Amino acid sequence: MAVRQEDAPTRPHRAARRVVLPVGALSAAVGALALVTAPGATTVDGTTYDTTFVTGWLWWLAYAVVPVAAVLAWRARASYLAYVATGTVLVVPQVVVAAVVAVRYQLSGWGSGLEFLAFLHPVGLFFLTAVVLGAVGAVDAAHRRRRPTTT
Repeated sequence: MAVRQEDAPTRPHRAARRVVLPVGALSAAVGALALVTAPGATTVDGTTYDTTFVTGWLWWLAYAVVPVAAVLAWRARASYLAYVATGTVLVVPQVVVAAVVAVRYQLSGWGSGLEFLAFLHPVGLFFLTAVVLGAVGAVDAAHRRRRPTTT
């Protein structure tokens, strides 16, 4: 007797991989592009400089990855740990980007201590990710509990 696909037991590690790897890669790509495309310290005129060590609009695209992560986790029927891992791989690359920005400011001589405000970006991303993935995970868990089981 063959087991139909929908009757087969779920494999949480496969579901986690289907969610965690793409979300982590996308978050890392957004962060890397934001760092690579930043012009650094440039001369505006003879006495004025512009210091941009991260391309802002690209870095803010990391917030657009949150709904993508939520949809992928929902569709993969991810476990609680997969939701946590998804949030982690979404936020950690952005913390690394903030650290690189802070170090770039310090090494360039333009740092004044305020460059550590760059860490507000991943902190905000963490809170948004926690709320969205937490809500989606709670709805997903409630949906699974309501579903009638057939034996």
